[in-house]
Amino acid sequence: MISVQRSAISFRRSCGSLALLLAIGVALLLPACRTQAQGVEPNATPSEDQQEADSARKEIVSSLQDLQRRYGRDAVMMEGHLLGHAVRGGSIVDAAISLPGVEERGGKRFLVFKLDTGIIYNDREVGAASRPTRVWNDIVEVSLRKFRALSFQADGVAFLLGYAHKEYADEAELRAHLHDSPGTTEAAAFYLLISDVTELVNNRISSQQLLDRATVLIDGTPTRLVLEAPAP
Repeated sequence: MISVQRSAISFRRSCGSLALLLAIGVALLLPACRTQAQGVEPNATPSEDQQEADSARKEIVSSLQDLQRRYGRDAVMMEGHLLGHAVRGGSIVDAAISLPGVEERGGKRFLVFKLDTGIIYNDREVGAASRPTRVWNDIVEVSLRKFRALSFQADGVAFLLGYAHKEYADEAELRAHLHDSPGTTEAAAFYLLISDVTELVNNRISSQQLLDRATVLIDGTPTRLVLEAPAP
């Protein structure tokens, strides 16, 4: 599992490589974060923060290399996209991505990606029907559209996304009460055939048509998601 905490994100931004570490090129093209402090001698002993950052980077690279050996480059790229979009989508607590393996469902084999988004939706702004469509639009679909085709040894791909929701006035209030009241958890699962995903990313079907062909579960209950029509 690759877990991203707020402190780690702060470090990556300071190195100017958040996009590289979270997005696709992370996989095996990940460059080392270079020390940017001025006046540091080349042979100077790395600071504790630098050592911790380098250790975290090496751990991530090792995990991604192992993932590529087992499931291929597209799996690494997909993990990077999903995690990056979760962070950009407003994760408040830790965001974590993992690949549990292959699940058989309805006679088909699905490569499963599990993402704890770290997002806590505000019940004042995002209703129950909108939460699953929000994670679909902001995380899943945008990740899928980074590909022209998916190369997985499976019939389909599944995305299991966890998030939470509660009512709060603003982010400051939310953070102030995170420990005692983190919100109600919810899970959305999307099971998609790779052939249908290929149709989507090549603009032969719409996102709504893809969802209509897919199996969608909200907290384990089959659900039909209806996306809002695009503005004219």
